[in-house]
Amino acid sequence: MLDIIGIGLGPFNLSLAALLANQPNVSSKFFEQKCGFNWHKGMILPHTTLQVPFLADLVTLIDPTSTYTFLNYLHTQQRLLKFYFLEDYAIYRKEYNHYCQWVAGQLDNLVFDAPVVHVAFIKDSDGFEVTVCEHGKNQIYTAKNIVIGTGSQPTLPPFLQQLAKQAPHRCMHTADYSDSFDLSIIRHADKLAKVLIIGSGQSSAEVYRALFEQQLDENNAAKFQLDWMTRSAGFFPMEYSPLGIEHFSPAYTDYFHNLKPATKAKVVSKQDLLHKGISFATITDIYHKLYERSIANQETHSVILSNCELLDARLNNAPNDTINLTLKQHEQDKTFTAEYDCVIAGTGYRDGLPPCLNTLLPTIEHDEFGHPHVNRDYTLSYRSNLDNSKNSGKIFVQNQETHSHGVGAGDLGLGVYRAGCIVNQLVGKQVYDIESLKVFQNFGVE
Repeated sequence: MLDIIGIGLGPFNLSLAALLANQPNVSSKFFEQKCGFNWHKGMILPHTTLQVPFLADLVTLIDPTSTYTFLNYLHTQQRLLKFYFLEDYAIYRKEYNHYCQWVAGQLDNLVFDAPVVHVAFIKDSDGFEVTVCEHGKNQIYTAKNIVIGTGSQPTLPPFLQQLAKQAPHRCMHTADYSDSFDLSIIRHADKLAKVLIIGSGQSSAEVYRALFEQQLDENNAAKFQLDWMTRSAGFFPMEYSPLGIEHFSPAYTDYFHNLKPATKAKVVSKQDLLHKGISFATITDIYHKLYERSIANQETHSVILSNCELLDARLNNAPNDTINLTLKQHEQDKTFTAEYDCVIAGTGYRDGLPPCLNTLLPTIEHDEFGHPHVNRDYTLSYRSNLDNSKNSGKIFVQNQETHSHGVGAGDLGLGVYRAGCIVNQLVGKQVYDIESLKVFQNFGVE
């Protein structure tokens, strides 16, 4: 029986796997349905960087002496001096992905092309029975504990979900942009194609910038019209002052976890700009590109609108599969319609436990809002009136606990801390000093 099985291999479970590499007394396996490590492949665009410094790699903030640090990666790639001269804390998203692949290639407890299809309690015993489809054949493993690292999933409004199924090259989430957008499919012989970006977060801004750079041909003629709309009050920068980003700390996690569920819901709803805005550098870059194109009062071939909510979308099957949209400008209280050839929506991500846990869901305690109850140590709570509540096997979650632990759930830097907390529990002692990540603020009164 393994000590722990990981389900999913994004940065958070990869971080845990890397930290466990130094713990020979803890046996583990991590399963991923993809054929290899690729983090947000659809959003690895030119010029894009992480929104956290390079120190928020897989291990540094909890174990800076690890061989799996980003700096050691640069050293092995003979790129350390180049990075030094770059004098920039930001990691290009493409290089971060390659760094993670470099770490994954050194770990022998990772299994790719192996979706987990079912998890159940072991009957009359502690732990879990995990069914994995490895290369098309089901295999059964047992483990004392499991850790969920399947990440948050891209989400679209219902009417866009239907369109994305009908015409995936005409309607897509920003997460699928690189794989699904194809200008040749939507172009017209007699008029400009029209593309609409929806949303005011970083992903929408990056897609807008990428398409803006492709918009003109070699004669500076527009190949398509590019518009950008959001229901938000404006295209605002993400909060990135030092005291603001201290919300991504163990101290704030402690504070938030002790709030009442109703208070937590209200607090989260007001914190969008801590993690959903656009980086100031990206906004500035886009503005420079708009300004440069407009020199001599040239047409930008782009309309940017805020306060506009998308209410409905329907596919017009004749003659060119265009999309008819209904939108509303809230401050003017005006509803209007528009027609586009492609809609790319940055409508966010949602938390959710994977389907392989469906059998266990009735045994897991939920709060008044229907969210799984997540303890401070990142474990799910079992319902106390069930026989299996006595099972000592733990279900850890990574990036499924915004509702219980706050905005830091999806933060790469705080993810390393969470992985260290999990390792300490598996080993049964403090291997990693999880008390060392101090900040200046007190978030509550004693």
